[in-house]
Amino acid sequence: MNYLFILLILLILLVLVLIIRILYQRKELTFHKLQQEELDDYAIEVEHIYRQLKAIRHDYRNHLQVMDVFVKSKQFELLEVYIQQLNNELNQVDTIIQTGNTLIDALVNTKLSIAKHKGIRLDATAIAPVILPIQNVDLSVIIGNLLSNAIDATTNQLQQNTKSNPFIRLYIAPMTNNLYISITNTMDKNPQKNFMSIKAPNRQGYGIRRIDETVQKYQGFVNRQWEEGVFVTEITLPLFNKTLD
Repeated sequence: MNYLFILLILLILLVLVLIIRILYQRKELTFHKLQQEELDDYAIEVEHIYRQLKAIRHDYRNHLQVMDVFVKSKQFELLEVYIQQLNNELNQVDTIIQTGNTLIDALVNTKLSIAKHKGIRLDATAIAPVILPIQNVDLSVIIGNLLSNAIDATTNQLQQNTKSNPFIRLYIAPMTNNLYISITNTMDKNPQKNFMSIKAPNRQGYGIRRIDETVQKYQGFVNRQWEEGVFVTEITLPLFNKTLD
């Protein structure tokens, strides 16, 4: 009788373990699917904006000819409207950095343009090789999530106190055979344990988790610190090929 009871308990425990494992796997799949969808949407957004800029620059002479006609015909009101339309399109993305690395330029300029238009002070310096031993999707995960988190934190600070003066400082450069990425942003409160998401205080931020997983994939290093209203994240990624897990 005792043997059957113990066997039943073991079977119940086994079922519970299997259920927990299935639920965990489903959660992981949902998480990675969500991240991939976000990356896909972001890639489409960046491509759309840069195509607009390319088209405007390509038609530069045409724009000058149109404005010349307005000036010569003294249609100044139409000229003003035309110039404003061009400005609206050009101001979607400011050239804040220019490294020659298309992906980094697109990511940083697009994200920091959003921050700039929200009234957040910026200080950005970036130097990067044109070709990196890091897959584009992984670089997007790291830089995209870093900047998104910084923008979220500074935007929240600005919403809570309109007199605050939030800032984001970005530095990217090769350093002793590594790509060094540092981002500093104002943050009034010390983030919770394990640097949980400011969007959902009861769970760790998915973006932070994805950053850590991706950096680990390249055997890189992540360091996070908060001190006196400033949050700093430092990342180093090897600039030479390593055997990936």
